[in-house]
Amino acid sequence: MAESMIGLMIATVGVITLALTVRESRIIERKVEQKTDRTYAWSVLKKHGLKRILIHDHIYELNGNNSIYDMAEKKTYKIKN
Repeated sequence: MAESMIGLMIATVGVITLALTVRESRIIERKVEQKTDRTYAWSVLKKHGLKRILIHDHIYELNGNNSIYDMAEKKTYKIKN
């Protein structure tokens, strides 16, 4: 009886650890994707002289030399060269 309880606890801890790892990796992936989208939007806007661009449901506008404005989030982001 005690062995099965210990086995169940070990399995539960394993599943919880796996779930937390997957969740954190998805959060990191989403942040990296958003940063990549902003950099790509800035690059396209600069190279082609566009006023706005739509990437993944976000509309971006140039805002100065090294910044971009996200109209969906209503935030300005600095772009590192």
